Amino acid sequence: MPGVPMVGLKVPQPERAFIAGIPVEVRRTRRRRTRIGLAFDPAGIVLVEAPLDATRREVRAVILEHQRWLRHRLEKVTDSAALTACVRYAAGEVMHYLGRAYELTVEPGAAARVRLEPRRPEAGSQLALFDVPAVRGRLRVCLPPAAERVPLALDPRIRGVVLDWYRARADDVFGRVLDDWCPRLPWVRGPTVEWRHRYMRSQWGSCSRRGRISLNTHLVKAPVRLIEYVALHELCHLKHYDHGRGFYGLMARHMPDWEVRRRELDQYLPVLLQE
Repeated sequence: MPGVPMVGLKVPQPERAFIAGIPVEVRRTRRRRTRIGLAFDPAGIVLVEAPLDATRREVRAVILEHQRWLRHRLEKVTDSAALTACVRYAAGEVMHYLGRAYELTVEPGAAARVRLEPRRPEAGSQLALFDVPAVRGRLRVCLPPAAERVPLALDPRIRGVVLDWYRARADDVFGRVLDDWCPRLPWVRGPTVEWRHRYMRSQWGSCSRRGRISLNTHLVKAPVRLIEYVALHELCHLKHYDHGRGFYGLMARHMPDWEVRRRELDQYLPVLLQE
């Protein structure tokens, strides 16, 4: 029955259905969770993570409340799925960092390392907060000799080396963004917050009930202003955990153009999800 909690299953199984014409898969979780979470599958399905005691009626209400946004995001996810599936980590490919494109080059070296080599600086085009020239150049990867005879330009180790480099850059970039924004927000206690980053396929960031912020490592490929948008979004959840009027009021007060930045971030979806 619609109003009865679905807690009788010994081993909760995912449930698939169409709600308002939107394909959804409901997954039950035993983790301590007080709200229903939404994510996206590249196949064009909304993934719903719900507490064991959440009712079907509650799940349906969440989908109906956000159906316009869900339809929009599903279009973006499905349109980008083909693009993200064919990304190669090989010489000649284009990588992105802080909103700029760099050609991936590979050469032999004594140790695995990555070096960013801007081609030429552009006057007056530095990004906010960071002394990073807004130019196109090379992302230079050096690799020691491989045990197997594989062409260096196609070496499978390239992917791991580049992803590790992105992780290291995200440590620095995200930390500086949060260190810059936290003192501006009166509800944030202390000079910064507890945070981490990891590669995610379905969301740009999240904030736990305990106040721990998680950011998508892929965001380091986007311009700083878009990283700031995601960071502020999660910081506002420290005061308003939902997406009600209070939450959006905070966003508008501290970042009047947040809606513009959100739309820009949607355009970066194919780039941000390259793995």
